[in-house]
Amino acid sequence: MTVIIKRPKQTNERNKDFFKRKDQELTNLDWAKWGGWKDTDGHFRKGNKREGNTVGLKLKDRQPVELFSETFETSLLYLEHQTTAPNGTKYTAKEYVAIICGPKAVWFTKNVYPYLIKEEKKDYAANLLGYRPESKDLTTWTTDEVIHYLGTAIAGDGSLQNIYKDRALKLYIYSSDIQYLADLQSIAEDKFKITSGLRELSIYKTQKGMKTKYVLYIYGSINCNTGFFKSLTKNNIMTLDRKKYKIEKFISKL
Repeated sequence: MTVIIKRPKQTNERNKDFFKRKDQELTNLDWAKWGGWKDTDGHFRKGNKREGNTVGLKLKDRQPVELFSETFETSLLYLEHQTTAPNGTKYTAKEYVAIICGPKAVWFTKNVYPYLIKEEKKDYAANLLGYRPESKDLTTWTTDEVIHYLGTAIAGDGSLQNIYKDRALKLYIYSSDIQYLADLQSIAEDKFKITSGLRELSIYKTQKGMKTKYVLYIYGSINCNTGFFKSLTKNNIMTLDRKKYKIEKFISKL
């Protein structure tokens, strides 16, 4: 493991200053953004007395992890390790990692919980806290909250394909949790009046047994869903430039 950016250890005095500053700085839109990352690639882990609670982000892309590191003032790490894909294939994972722990992890989890949509992640977060906070009803999400959430959820579990010389775009969001995708489809269609589809994609083998992969797909063209895709290119929505760039290429051809 390599330490790229080292941050000071937590102390009561540092945490008091951190919580005061961040409670003033971070808004509902920031928590919606981090909710999208936590529902896709983030983790919540209740630890023992020695290790403590942890909340982390681990990705092959440095950019979002470095932003997490900067925002929550925790060290940025790089590691390579042997791992196994869901289908059993062994490979070397190369990942950037940022983890917050202890009181910071509890504070983060309390704030992001209302913007978690995936039930599995809510369960992990509630286990870390020792209780289940109130979720924000999806029908009460603002348009800005929805697009901030979707911008990071797409970066986490989405793929984008430019077609017809960039004059059209295919967006796919994948999950084995069909209810999660159905919820994303519902809030996107409600706030942006988009047309979309949801279907079973494949059945695959994992170490825990057979699973079904589902896909939510949204097609963009000059006559279809352009407002939605334009919203994703606004400042501070997407935190992964390599995926945002594909949307910008499509928008530039309209």
